[in-house]
Amino acid sequence: MNLRQIIITINLFLVNLSFAQIPNPSLIGYWQNWNDFQCPYIQLTQIDTSYNIIPVAFAIPVSGTTYNMTFTPDGITQLTFKNQIDTMHLRGKKVIISIGGANDPVSLPDTIKRNTFITSMMNIINTYGFDGIDIDLEGSSLSVSGGTIANPVDAKVINLIYAIRKIMDLYRVQFGNKMLLTMAPETAYVQGGMSAYAGIWGAYLPVIHALRDSIEILHVQLYNSGSMYGIDGNIYNQGTVDFILSSD
Repeated sequence: MNLRQIIITINLFLVNLSFAQIPNPSLIGYWQNWNDFQCPYIQLTQIDTSYNIIPVAFAIPVSGTTYNMTFTPDGITQLTFKNQIDTMHLRGKKVIISIGGANDPVSLPDTIKRNTFITSMMNIINTYGFDGIDIDLEGSSLSVSGGTIANPVDAKVINLIYAIRKIMDLYRVQFGNKMLLTMAPETAYVQGGMSAYAGIWGAYLPVIHALRDSIEILHVQLYNSGSMYGIDGNIYNQGTVDFILSSD
């Protein structure tokens, strides 16, 4: 399978409804764990009831690391936030923890850091009762220097794939069902692989390929992109209808 076929296969928005955890239909909305004057903080339990999958932004690395993950609710206690997640579960909502974001790269360059990532993410999931993980890695988190989509050679990519698989295995053993897994890559990491497969360009593709049977939802950041090649080989500019359609 070539690069174009893989991008067509994964598509812009991949939903596998064979998994029991995911609501059908699904409406996803990120909940921010901070206050901003342009977008004020609201309680998790006060979000619009139309949303039924809520990624919580973000679990981030402990200062000075790129792998030891932590999450601290803003402005409320750990117990209060856990109770809010329990309330959302009673309403039939799925609440997952999103990792990374634009400002906090997550990097797993060796097995020691990989294992710390696994342990710290399981601690977060167990503490709050999250239904799964959303992978929102940006910046220097992932890059490729060779290999292929099916056979990556970069330690950060290989270790992330291993870590997510291990977390999913631990989740299934502990909770008796499948962990919900979503991804929100920037276009450079996915569609960018059409123009090059190096650095960040196409760097998510080996992860998507390796976890393709486990990903419920893949939603690429079409709002946060420059111009990109579409699957037809032409270049399209962000903010246009053709850009969106050519990426699907």
